[in-house]
Amino acid sequence: MFFSLKLNLIKLRLICSKPTGQRNQPTHGMTGAQTNRPAAVRARSQKPARQLSYFESFVQDFREYLLTSTLHGLRYVGEKKLTWFERFFWLAAFCSAIVCAAFFILNVYAKWKLSPMIVSINPENIQLNKLPFPAITICNVNQAKKSVAERYKNDGGLIDKKLLESLCLSTPDADIFENELSEKADWEHTRSFLINITQPCNEMLAMCIWDSIRMSCQDLFNAQLTDEGLCCTFNVVHREKMFRNPRELNDMNITFPNPSVEWTPESGFPDDAPPDGFPWRPQGIGTDHGLTLLLDANVAEYYCSSTKTTGFKVLLHNPIETPNIAKLGEVYGPGIEVRVAIEPKILDANPSLKHIDINKRLCLFSSEKELFFYRTYSLRNCEMECEARAMLDVCKCVLYYMPKNKTTRVCGTEDAKCYSDMRKYVLNGINRILLKD
Repeated sequence: MFFSLKLNLIKLRLICSKPTGQRNQPTHGMTGAQTNRPAAVRARSQKPARQLSYFESFVQDFREYLLTSTLHGLRYVGEKKLTWFERFFWLAAFCSAIVCAAFFILNVYAKWKLSPMIVSINPENIQLNKLPFPAITICNVNQAKKSVAERYKNDGGLIDKKLLESLCLSTPDADIFENELSEKADWEHTRSFLINITQPCNEMLAMCIWDSIRMSCQDLFNAQLTDEGLCCTFNVVHREKMFRNPRELNDMNITFPNPSVEWTPESGFPDDAPPDGFPWRPQGIGTDHGLTLLLDANVAEYYCSSTKTTGFKVLLHNPIETPNIAKLGEVYGPGIEVRVAIEPKILDANPSLKHIDINKRLCLFSSEKELFFYRTYSLRNCEMECEARAMLDVCKCVLYYMPKNKTTRVCGTEDAKCYSDMRKYVLNGINRILLKD
């Protein structure tokens, strides 16, 4: 049969061949089915392909995607040469990778949603003349001079004796003044008592050197009534720059030899601020460009102390803030030399944080919160003002060291029970709740 097929092919080739140089003429006997056979073959080859269903088309396109995808593992899922087990293994591995990636992405998103801020270290150094020297408040832990206290104790009035007990004893003021309803001391009397019985700044500060220049301590320090009593403060901004409505009658006489400038932690020093403007700025690093003080504890005049020893309480704080030295001050004993190194920590925020909800970023810009007493917003000022406003709402007065203005009444001895109870609430953290308001 093989040879017969071969001969037929040869015969067919001889019949269909054309002589060279002759005209094309139809061959007799070939105009029937043989001439129409190639046309039938061409008709069958041009028959339209069967239309694929939607599912078959999807499967075909999906397999083509798997084979050409650059995602690791997908090409093995669509490979027909692999067994079903191998293809299932690669499919399971790919799905596991997707699940793990989604899990970590959701964790990062949840963390960003709770805390959308990123804290980073600024690689740029800040020049020292762009920062103020920190404010320093110094208090003698001796609450009363012995000579003055004995004079009040022997020759003073009943209310002065009660004030002396309130200053030196740990007994609550409500228990001391509870039986003295007929004789009450207003703020002016209490203020005069505190000034007279406490060591003044001209006796405490024996020598002051600023930037290697010996200066008068009265030009550098101002007396200030704090929660520790009468203290001496250096480089605190002017009262006009600290409070919105400063009292017409200041608690103490305050003097500034140099012009006062408008400095805030957020905006910094104005561009036109003089180099010697107040608050002062450091001129360099080291003890030669710092503040050197010689303090006199006057141990012979110790009558009662706020601590178990003699010495001073020192607190470094922001120039725009009221010192809370009773709780935060560090104690230094007499007869020693102490060097305190100051390392500023600056926290600044990108202006784009203003577009994030306050409840998420948990911080405020100065333009977003206006305090009632203070001109400049800070966390410490906000806490002090919240405590003062809580006491003002309950007791209708504030303690003498709290922020106030000319219309605010200062608590006297008749308010002892009220402010003693308020201190307990503040110590228990009620002021944290008031901050949310």
